Amino acid sequence: MADNSVPEPAFQPGSINPDSNEQKFGTSEILWWNNGIWGDAGYAIPNDGGKPTTANETMWEIHAFVGRELFNLMHRPDVKMSRPFNAEWLFDLNKMLKLGIKRLGDYSVSWTDDRNGDAMHALNTPKAFLYFPVPHFGGRIRQRSAAKWCGIILRMLSEIMQHSDNDYDDNITDQATHYIQSQLLRVQQDMAMKFLGYTREEVEADNFVVEDTRFSEGVYNPSALFTSSELIEERMPEQWWPQSNDLTPIAGVNAVDANIWGMRWPEADGFYGDGGAHEASFPGGGSGLVAKPGGRP
Repeated sequence: MADNSVPEPAFQPGSINPDSNEQKFGTSEILWWNNGIWGDAGYAIPNDGGKPTTANETMWEIHAFVGRELFNLMHRPDVKMSRPFNAEWLFDLNKMLKLGIKRLGDYSVSWTDDRNGDAMHALNTPKAFLYFPVPHFGGRIRQRSAAKWCGIILRMLSEIMQHSDNDYDDNITDQATHYIQSQLLRVQQDMAMKFLGYTREEVEADNFVVEDTRFSEGVYNPSALFTSSELIEERMPEQWWPQSNDLTPIAGVNAVDANIWGMRWPEADGFYGDGGAHEASFPGGGSGLVAKPGGRP
């Protein structure tokens, strides 16, 4: 008699519990760093796609440079406010973007080149990328442009980690640099148009440069580019924010170790419109979060 039973599933992701209602596959999204107090605050890390190490010193350096600068910017008071940034925050963001674009151009070689400088026999020992977790998920970052640019840069850092150039010794090809530079330029163009009054034609010009004078007192004038309602706001909810000493342990976390707490940011119907029913579970998105520093909400 023929056996008509359904065979057991095969080739299933090893980390998935088939009897669970949880997500059935991995995710390519930016990861929620659900690591104790940092998870409660909606912190995020890049998604390395299972590739937390690199043999390419240049890729490691540009990843660490951008990650560290983003970490610094996302822990300043400006991101807590919905109103426009002060000029110093934008100046420092622009400096990071300009230097990142320049350094990528300095190191870039054509992917068809023979890549002189690569070792003939010896190879670099792969080392882990460093993560600089930043607040991203939920309502903690009220400055929406900061949240948007943070997302773009976190995705870019994820792409750096997953690029095949990480298997080269030190050279970085124009295939990688073109994409990375395009994302940095995308943030710079958006900043220049929205906050500094540049036109689309100006920012798309080949020789586009944001002049430092545009951040000067009397020149940077958000009131000319935003409505009165955008320039004022209700006081932010009472939330704890980490101090400099609190941030020291996470300012450069080995990606292999940090990934243990990486997971997809949870979604639920009515997450922001249910009168706060989910805020206790995922307080990074809460509008009424009140907690003592150093303790969980």
